[in-house]
Amino acid sequence: MAIDSFSEDESPLIYGLEFQSRCLCSSSNVDTSGSHGFVRFLVGTQSLKSENQIHLLEYLEETNSLSKAVFRHSGGEVWDVSTHPKHCHLITTCYSSQSQSYAGKVDNNCSLWTLPVDMSKPLTDEDSTTSGQLTKVCDLVPTGEESSIGRTTVWHPEDGHQIMSFTENKLFLWDVESHKNVSTISADFNVNTKSANRFNKITTFRWSPHSNCGLIGIANSNCIYAKDLRVKSGSNVNAWSIPNSHSQLVRDLDFNPNAQYYLSSCGDDCETRFWDVRNTTQPVLSMTNHSHWVWSVRYNLFHDQLVLTSSSDSRVVLIRAVSVASQPFGHLLEEEIADEDNGVTHKTSMASDGVIATYEEHEDSVYAVEWSAS
Repeated sequence: MAIDSFSEDESPLIYGLEFQSRCLCSSSNVDTSGSHGFVRFLVGTQSLKSENQIHLLEYLEETNSLSKAVFRHSGGEVWDVSTHPKHCHLITTCYSSQSQSYAGKVDNNCSLWTLPVDMSKPLTDEDSTTSGQLTKVCDLVPTGEESSIGRTTVWHPEDGHQIMSFTENKLFLWDVESHKNVSTISADFNVNTKSANRFNKITTFRWSPHSNCGLIGIANSNCIYAKDLRVKSGSNVNAWSIPNSHSQLVRDLDFNPNAQYYLSSCGDDCETRFWDVRNTTQPVLSMTNHSHWVWSVRYNLFHDQLVLTSSSDSRVVLIRAVSVASQPFGHLLEEEIADEDNGVTHKTSMASDGVIATYEEHEDSVYAVEWSAS
């Protein structure tokens, strides 16, 4: 795992894991009083032979170093980890283990946990030896479902009072306080697609922070569409759809945090695409910056012209996407600059879309990339 501050004078921090990992998330950057800000990440491991772990990492800007705490995760291989947007001691994980009932079968599960550490305080040197057990709050497994539990959970973007999980063909909305499934959304497999039926299943989804957090973006094979949570359960009406958004499987998508009609997507066709959901006939911007599958795409939470992608070509790419940003450089496409010494005024054009930097410090496929929450 590499943490980069994007400073030309500093090398990225490399943090080694004992086991392989495919999941990463940033942790909310304030304590419960709102008085402290932390740069923190959570990482989950995958091991078939040993007990897996959740690593909590805290970046110290003053010393350009990391503090850590490691917690035991007894459920199995961790495929996804996600943290509450406000109460960062609450996390969810999606994980798999060998079935106790059927030989050779893998059981998938999603659970809500609490971290055994005071998240309102900075991690100290003592925390680096922490090896406590995560405390399970509840399992997020719908009853009566034969489909495999999906490997992603998403918290409500604003207050975290709800969690969304999924199976191959349904989304499940959970109430955090009661631990109950309060709503079920069926997938729409009627969207026009070129893919074979065996690939017709949900691959991932994202919760839009716009429209009162009422929309869920869903990737199904090579298509993307949105469901409106305000519409009663059982409705098969989509808020919008992007049929054949990629020529191959869609791996990830992300909503622009500052512009409600824009989102990005990536997939097995090596492309990163940007969409305006008001007109989905073609992407407003398309980039091919990787030579293999693109696994992850993430907008910067504060500067939406900055986008990160990661791929199984072992690279992370930082993109400048000013043409589809909310306010790339104020509201001006051109900026007048006065030279006071010579009394000359000239215009500078806005920077164009393209690659800002490529990070190649990784030795293997990069399955996840995240911005700090601060």
